[in-house]
Amino acid sequence: MDIVFLGSGAFGIPSLESLGRSGHRVLHVISQPDRPAGRGKHETPAPVAAWALAKGMPLTRTENANGADTLRLLRELKPECLVVIAFGQKLADELLALAPRGGINLHSSLLPKYRGAAPINWAVINDDALAGVSVIEVTSVMDAGDILAAASTPIGPAETAGELHDRLAQLGAPLLPEVLDRMAAGTVARVPQDPRQATRARKLSREIAWVDFSLPAAVVSARIRGMSPWPGVQIELTDATGKPRVQATILKCQATALTAVHGPEDCGKVLTDRSIACGSGSVQILTIQPAGKKAMDAQAFANGYGLASGARVRSVVPVPVR
Repeated sequence: MDIVFLGSGAFGIPSLESLGRSGHRVLHVISQPDRPAGRGKHETPAPVAAWALAKGMPLTRTENANGADTLRLLRELKPECLVVIAFGQKLADELLALAPRGGINLHSSLLPKYRGAAPINWAVINDDALAGVSVIEVTSVMDAGDILAAASTPIGPAETAGELHDRLAQLGAPLLPEVLDRMAAGTVARVPQDPRQATRARKLSREIAWVDFSLPAAVVSARIRGMSPWPGVQIELTDATGKPRVQATILKCQATALTAVHGPEDCGKVLTDRSIACGSGSVQILTIQPAGKKAMDAQAFANGYGLASGARVRSVVPVPVR
């Protein structure tokens, strides 16, 4: 089947590679324009655009996929189907109508749960046992189309949203060629979503990148891991006397000693095993990044900054940018 691929984020790259190995033909890639990135704020292609450039694939970068130029391009290409993954733009009915089989989308949740911008993060933050991907039809209501295929996987006890993102990208890659095969054969099964079961996965921001150490360790760990690598939960470490030592971002952790219960005065205290006391249980730091430094493991951090028993850790609540 001849397709046009619309995507921007790195989540779509394994699927692009999978499609390239299949019998289906990617006629063209449409992505977002280059954006400023990095410390130097240099104009940088979106991950999918960079991949297409490296492979020498036909590429269009546009702020508006529904504009006249893109519509003209699709009329010339005559794709049978549009494949959409992490594109960042809503597709108009006029554009979808230019492909006889419409559009299909790989979404990073087990729909109808977690419709919206950050499904992977909220699956981790909410300490779900399972995460997954769904291939759906693209409709006028975002993430509400019929489900054509799905796959699930357990979330690891120390897994971050970034790590789960990469695993789900690989999990979803073989689904798209299979769905396209079934569409071509007329054997694809469509399962309508139950809107009563739908939940939202709102976009993350720095303003919510904090954690309350008085909550149970499992809740604290899940929130930290769900915010990693972005926006990240920033903490301040002080010594036992309250003297500030360093600010840092916890990137990876896990809950430990879930039966231990701590009083309010102990929450955020570093214990003898270098874990951080929570309302019940504690969290063990696995990877942490001091401000202005590279990420390091807990041992290196302890050696450099004194993560010693009796020290204190508190979450730094970000100040909203006005």
